[in-house]
Amino acid sequence: MRVSAEPPGSLSFRTVYGGPAVPLDVISELTRLKARLRPLAWQFGFDLFVTVGGDLTVVTEPTGLHRPRVLLAKRVASGELRFNSDDVLRTTDPAALLRPAVHDALDHLVTRVAQRVPGFDAESERARFAFLRGTPS
Repeated sequence: MRVSAEPPGSLSFRTVYGGPAVPLDVISELTRLKARLRPLAWQFGFDLFVTVGGDLTVVTEPTGLHRPRVLLAKRVASGELRFNSDDVLRTTDPAALLRPAVHDALDHLVTRVAQRVPGFDAESERARFAFLRGTPS
């Protein structure tokens, strides 16, 4: 039996909600996404610091990934995923707001890892979160 020298990776979310005005539906949907993504066996470690803008922590820039980085020695790719306060506070469909943004952030990090790590199977990694582009289940 061959044992891989590389430990399996994981996905972690550290989340800050921007105040009491953040809709419960947004918090619930992000919690569902985290629960579905965390147990997957990743090739690399991915760490997202997620800021969900609200009435107290106001995010004015467009929703998206900021400060992406790859730490080869630690086998971790990380970045800050920020959700615009106006988008969060006005959404009527939290899944339509959250899912594409999480997908795009992970896709960006996977692309960065693939550019720096020989043999990294980006398509296999992308398949883990492809469901984020589909209909919520």
